[in-house]
Amino acid sequence: MSELTGAHLHLLVNHVPIIGAFFALALLVASYFWSPDVLRRTACAVLIATALSAWASDLSGDSAAGALRGMPGVRRDDIRAHEQVAGTALLVGGLLGVLALAALVRWRRNPIPARAAHAMTLATVVVGALMAYVGLLGGRIRHTEVRPGAGITDAMTVEPPRTRAR
Repeated sequence: MSELTGAHLHLLVNHVPIIGAFFALALLVASYFWSPDVLRRTACAVLIATALSAWASDLSGDSAAGALRGMPGVRRDDIRAHEQVAGTALLVGGLLGVLALAALVRWRRNPIPARAAHAMTLATVVVGALMAYVGLLGGRIRHTEVRPGAGITDAMTVEPPRTRAR
């Protein structure tokens, strides 16, 4: 069994910010129809967890990039593009996580107002879109099927064809 590295951690946590942002968005939208306070508070907790998981993903990103250094088919430009957008997503997602925590503290004894929920919903749409785009750019590093202009030769460079044992 191999030892757990930062690259493993990155692969484990990098999907959580995307899923978390869209789950929080679903909770916020649902809060307009059912159980407003419960769903809004739950969405705030999910946004805090989303920000923390984005931070964990960022911390493990350098290790993941280092593990890919020199691998066939990995382009430094793809890694750089992923890193740049990830930095922006981390900042915006982290800010939203802090605001979600502030909302929980501010309205700890009262329901979270609809105006605050509207602002959180709009911000969560932005964070969800950013996180999804970061994921797409990260996928392009090793997944030629989402790389624009990639052909069969690119795919075979990243993952050579396997021969079947008879």
